[in-house]
Amino acid sequence: MTDTVLISFDGRILELFGYSDTHRIHIWQAPRLEFGRGRHPRMTIVTGSGTRHSLPYDPYRLDGLRALAERLAQNPPERAPHRPLP
Repeated sequence: MTDTVLISFDGRILELFGYSDTHRIHIWQAPRLEFGRGRHPRMTIVTGSGTRHSLPYDPYRLDGLRALAERLAQNPPERAPHRPLP
């Protein structure tokens, strides 16, 4: 993303860490990535229910972000099985 914005994806949960907030989006929420262009490009994460999160990204990171978008677009999204707590 940028030096101050981070995205993490473990195959089940997409986590966003921004300037002052964080978000967790489960893969079953069907997140998809949309990329803006321009001098200060932004990426928007849209869930199946229409929730939107917009974050800036550095243009040189676009290839990696597109790879993440392809991984998220796999159909159908897998819902992780429930595991008992230890």
